[in-house]
Amino acid sequence: MTLNIELRPDEERALVERARLSGRDLADHVHQILQEHIRGRGRGSDAIGGPGETTPTLEELIDEEAIKSCACEVQGKEVPSLEEVRAATSKIKDSMARVVIEEERAEHF
Repeated sequence: MTLNIELRPDEERALVERARLSGRDLADHVHQILQEHIRGRGRGSDAIGGPGETTPTLEELIDEEAIKSCACEVQGKEVPSLEEVRAATSKIKDSMARVVIEEERAEHF
């Protein structure tokens, strides 16, 4: 079956970006979303949890605005590798949240 759907430009951009991040082409990505919805894992489904409760998909958990913001901040700068980040964070003896909060406080005072 072929189905034509009219999308607003922002909807199209979001779908294309999510497909790219998932490693699938747009048609495969949309097809997977529809399959998940049909199986009862889509938004608004009562199949998981109680009435009105759903388990978000990985794509729904991705903060696209944060990714764009980070990309702007690091553009043109040297970015550490995942191994370098792991090595640096493994030295932290406290919780990451507490370390970040303390660093943010230090910047303000």
